[in-house]
This record gives sequence, C-alpha cells and structure tokens, in this order.
Amino acid sequence: MYEPKRLENRNYRSLIIAGIGTIGKSLISLGGDQFFHFEHIVAVDKDSSCLLPLQKSGITCLAGDITDSQFLNSVMTGLPVPALFINLCSGTDNVRIRKNLAHYDTAYLDSCASTTENPDENRFSRLMPYTYSEINTRHPHWLCWGINPGLVEIIARRILYDLPDNTCGYDVSVYEFDRLENRADSDRAAVGWCPGDLVEEMMLSPTLEIIAGLPREDEIPGPRDCIINWEDESIVAKIVGHEDIWNLREIPGVKNGRFYYSLSPAVMKILSMDDVKKARNMLYIPAEGDVITGLEQVAVQVNAETMAAPKTLVWTEDHAATWQQFGLNGVQYQTAKSLLLAIMLMQRTDYGLMPLSLCASNLPIASHDWPVFDGFMQELDINWLDGAHMNLHVVEE
Repeated sequence: MYEPKRLENRNYRSLIIAGIGTIGKSLISLGGDQFFHFEHIVAVDKDSSCLLPLQKSGITCLAGDITDSQFLNSVMTGLPVPALFINLCSGTDNVRIRKNLAHYDTAYLDSCASTTENPDENRFSRLMPYTYSEINTRHPHWLCWGINPGLVEIIARRILYDLPDNTCGYDVSVYEFDRLENRADSDRAAVGWCPGDLVEEMMLSPTLEIIAGLPREDEIPGPRDCIINWEDESIVAKIVGHEDIWNLREIPGVKNGRFYYSLSPAVMKILSMDDVKKARNMLYIPAEGDVITGLEQVAVQVNAETMAAPKTLVWTEDHAATWQQFGLNGVQYQTAKSLLLAIMLMQRTDYGLMPLSLCASNLPIASHDWPVFDGFMQELDINWLDGAHMNLHVVEE
C-alpha cells in the first residue's frame, strides 16, 4: 500500500497517472519505491471501475476524461506543485492534452504517439509529426516513452556510446518475440497488451523504416512479413511501423532502422486474417486466475559494415514468473519498469528541470551520465544482457 510521504530535494511534489488500464495498473503495482519520492499521488480514469482496486491504497482516485479540458482543469487545480503528469491513455489527442497542461506548473510523460483529427489515421508518417507539435512549456514534456518506444532507444544509444565513430553509419534493429500463451485457449489467443492497438500495429499500419537516415513508409496498409532467425529457429515476423523507428533518426550515426515483431503462432495466425474486427475480438489480455506461459524478449542490435559482428543486447522476462510474483504479464512488467526509469530521471536528476519536449533518442545524455542510467536500471532490476548467442538476423523478406 502506498503511503504519502514528504521528501525534500525532489523535482516534483505530485504525480498524476492518467489511464489505469493494462499499463497504468502495472505502473502502480511496481511503482511503490518510486512513489515515495512524491508527496501526493492521483490516479485518473474515465472508467470508474478501474479505480475501485485503489480506493484504500492512499492514492487519490478521480473518474473522468482527460481530453475534457474542464475535467482536466479540475484534476490539476489545488494539487501540490510542481507536478508530473503521466498520460497512459491510448487513442487520445496527446497534443491537445499537452497544450492544456502547459498552463500549469506540470511536466508531462506519455508512452505512444498522439492521434490526429482523423481517428482512423494509422500512418506513423502522419502521426509522428503531429505528436511532436511544438508547445511552449515551463517543464519537460517527454514523448513516446516506455520500453518500445523509449528504453530501446536508450539501449541503442548505450551500445553506440561504446563503439567507435562510424562515418558509414550504423544499422539499428529492434526485435521483439512475445511467446505469451494461455494453455486453456481454443479459438482465442492471449496477448500482453491492448488487442485493439496490437491489431492496428500488426494489421493496419504500414511498414516504416529508416533508410539512409530518412523515413520510408510503405504505401499499402499493413506491415510486410519476413522470416527472422531467433536462436537458430526461423520464425515469422512483421516489419512494423513504430514510434521508436521514427525517433532513431535523432541519434547521430544511425543510418538504417527497423522493428521486427513476432508473437505466438496462435496470435500470428489470427493477425494474418483479412477481417480486422474479427481478429480484434479473438485476442484478449489474460485475467486473474489464468495460467500463462512463455517468454517476452526485446532485443536491440547495432551493426555496421566495419564491425566484425553485430552488438546485441536483450531483455528477457518469463510471463509465468512475473504473473506469479506481481500479477502482471511480461509485457506489462517491462513497460512499467521502463516508465519508472523515465519517472526516476524526471524526479531525481537535472533532466527533469529541462523545459524541453524530448524523446529517448534526443534526450541530451552527457557521457558522465551513463552511470546514472546504469544505476537506475540496476535499481529497477532492468537486465539487458549480451544477446550475441541469439544470432538475430533476417532470413527472408
């Protein structure tokens, strides 16, 4: 249970968490140690039932829609300031929310691209420029943070920091293989995060790549299929459009970038259907009492023509282990831990005092700051290990 406690010498007094869904509840479940660095915690969701488990937690719970400027004003009024606002609501116009928050003594953090005036827009070439609309703020706005986007970009930069300058440019590849399964499944399949957003990413958004330092997006909807080698096993994956791929252009020395995403065979079969609505209805997030298995692995690989072998780091979590210990699947666990890293940086370092809108690829990291990142990740039990043995590479497109 969270107990409010006043600590001095911190950047922000209040923490607002908007969106107590798949990731929001995970953040609260894992965030106790970091929440003690705030004087006041607020949880917000438009579905009051999501707030019921928090009623006796010491966290202030408010039901309402943060896209409603009048409600958002009521949330921010009277809070101990300065405050840090975490927006974990998917499918929202984050730019509009940020413009409203810019009037308050408040920093901002979110985990995905903003929607646009067209709710059916799913091309990252349209979503990302709008997401990064310029807004004058007194405090930092960190955009598209989490594990991917977010932490994978930090890891790519960490790998590059230890490599020599390369005028030929580096290739950065993000790989994710989520083997989440519920053995009780028959005609449906379990996934680790929002089925609607997953279907949009894996069936509707076209492939986005960085080629020669520039974004290149396919003209037809849906990502391209490919076969990748994963520990000497050939698996079907999709080359997806994603926020982190768009962001990689901000990292000096990055020439090319791609994101290869695969899930369990049952999920991939559903995602190969032509019927988007039916596919969405066949996917679900496991609930309490389900028995889940499988590994969640995210890897970042850096390569170049001048390198004898690519450098790969991988973060592995066992779904069954995180489920048993925390009541969270591996995707929820990794995403929440990554957000906690961003919160730590905002609250406990000078990064939280920069009035800039930034993503993880253009955060101005000084060389002497890398031990801070390493230390915070160790504190959070975020374990990126050498992944050379996995021999990750594309077999066929």
